[in-house]
Amino acid sequence: MYTTPPSSGRASPPSWFQSPAPRSGNSASAPRRGYYHSDEEHDITLAENGHHDDDGDDDDNEREPLLSPRLGDSNSTSATVLSPSTGSSSLLRRSFRGGIRAKRSCTDIVFLALFIMYWAGMIALAVYAFTRESNVSFAKYIKDGVDFQGHACGNGRFVYFPDFRTNPDFGFCVDVCPDTADRDMVVELPLQPQPKPRDDENGTSQELTSVTFKSYATHPWTYVCAPANVKNEAVMIAQLQDTVGRFVGALGDCWEVLIISCGITLGSAALYLIFLRYCGCFTVFLSTLGIQGILTYGSYRLLVAASNPVYYTDDPAMRSSLQVGAVIMSCAAILFLVLAFAMLPRLILAAAFITHASRALSQLKKLLVVPFISYGLLILLFWWAILVTICLFGAGETSSRIATISASAPASIRVETESFRVNTTLRWFFLYHAWGVYWSSTFILSIGEMITATAVSVWYFSADDRVTSKKVLRLVDPVAYAIKSTFKYHLGTLALSAGIVAPVEHVRTFFMYLEDKNEFDSNAVTEVLAKMCCCCIWIFKSCLKFICKESFYITAIQGTSFYPSAKLATTLITSNLLRVGALNRIGHASVLLGKLIVCSTTCLVAWFLLQDVSSPLLPLLAIMIFSYGVAHAFTTIYETTINMLLMCFTLDENMHGGRGNAAFAPAPLIRSVNDHLRPKWQTTL
Repeated sequence: MYTTPPSSGRASPPSWFQSPAPRSGNSASAPRRGYYHSDEEHDITLAENGHHDDDGDDDDNEREPLLSPRLGDSNSTSATVLSPSTGSSSLLRRSFRGGIRAKRSCTDIVFLALFIMYWAGMIALAVYAFTRESNVSFAKYIKDGVDFQGHACGNGRFVYFPDFRTNPDFGFCVDVCPDTADRDMVVELPLQPQPKPRDDENGTSQELTSVTFKSYATHPWTYVCAPANVKNEAVMIAQLQDTVGRFVGALGDCWEVLIISCGITLGSAALYLIFLRYCGCFTVFLSTLGIQGILTYGSYRLLVAASNPVYYTDDPAMRSSLQVGAVIMSCAAILFLVLAFAMLPRLILAAAFITHASRALSQLKKLLVVPFISYGLLILLFWWAILVTICLFGAGETSSRIATISASAPASIRVETESFRVNTTLRWFFLYHAWGVYWSSTFILSIGEMITATAVSVWYFSADDRVTSKKVLRLVDPVAYAIKSTFKYHLGTLALSAGIVAPVEHVRTFFMYLEDKNEFDSNAVTEVLAKMCCCCIWIFKSCLKFICKESFYITAIQGTSFYPSAKLATTLITSNLLRVGALNRIGHASVLLGKLIVCSTTCLVAWFLLQDVSSPLLPLLAIMIFSYGVAHAFTTIYETTINMLLMCFTLDENMHGGRGNAAFAPAPLIRSVNDHLRPKWQTTL
């Protein structure tokens, strides 16, 4: 507990936010700032204190916890992260194995094996979907109307079902849908002969016969003449039952737009990264204005498209989707404007910390290559996901039967109808495929974050050169070291951290489903319990996601597996609650605008290019998800660098005696933390 003299008049700080008292400036255990210790001087210093630097010793295969004393020291006392006892700071420094001193070994290898096994199942599912012969038939059904023989009607024509209640699979192509009843419609059809004893039911007649039908009132709906007096036309007409299939099938019609969107995403993300590097503060405020303008214009375009009676007159489902999208986009534009004003101080603070990240990245220039590697892997995963999705939803079989149809003249006819039935069982496997794609994309992005975090930790825990004010790196290429250690040791930890949060989200989705279902059952108790479960699961998911991110950084610093890193991260968070809360969102806020502007720019251009596509919503959603992933891969360099600098700064202070005794932190970083992230009463005490 801090105490202040009565004459000062200053209030005591809260007891739960105590950080260790600073050591005096003459403390022998605190190294002098700005002085570079060579390897020999470092070893001599340790030897004089009775310890030896085992850097590079392969005998110590078992990693010691970062913040625990050595096992062989009987006089050592246990110390927490932010309240070291007498002498615990020196013990903490000796037990610390961060940067290049980290003794790394393979971590969480079991989860890497599970990830590989999951991908084996995804490949088997994809091979099965690729070998289905019904994909071509499915493409005909989702693009245009198809008559009873399986022939596509073509663009601008419709399918009319004369007996949709009894035979929903019998329809023929017409140029105009009849809008009145009792009109004579004459069509040439290949009729089947009437059944006779011992006749072959499968025999076909090649002659065309004129058949007359009495029409009923219809209206155009996409490529079908839908009944005007039936409330649920989609249920009555077989080809309109597969609405999801129509949206998925639209992905196969816009390959050119998807390719162009990939190029736009790459260019805009790389350009934003360049602007962030050379004019960070200006880029943040310019991004705010740009995102607000894009959201406003996008909501305007959607409102115009949804309210214009000329657009999508034959597709009420598409018009309804546009109306929902317009409402969501308008709310997003208003919400972003409110948040921009509310988060203005945090955005200014984030812009200031971008300069510290740029200082570190100026000595780690090879890190700029990492986003392009992630981009290439995301491109492969993106095309794989779309291709397998189309094949999964296109799986099915074409069946034929002899149907008896009621007509006007003659009274009844027999025709052979052909219909396509989707494989609903295989469609359920899309959930397995979607979860694998999410896991893989998060895994790819985590690789770039781990490489960046490891390289930045090596940079931070290097000594300063007083002449050049740069870090004196003991490694020739820290980025190469980070890449090697990531792929050699920590892929298992990446697989675990990438997939640990999603199962909790699925459980929350299940309770949300129960909540929506109980709204129709009028069960107040069940609805309240479902809401409470959703709230608790959301809190647990948020805490788990935050701890996973912090343990991810600890693994990058000292090379331990997920559980020890998560344990240390939890201790660090609880001991530095107020500071960690202040630091938490700085890195995220610094690059969130970049992610939004890259994503919104790509989607806006794609919207103009998708004007001729029948169902552009799902392609637009796929482009939005991909562009956000690419933007994250590029901007995560700055986000991870800022978070790692602040994490290393917190560890640095605690290793060297507490507040104000960071030995490796650059002076500008210390000033920024003291000015913005430390309470005034803690700075003055």
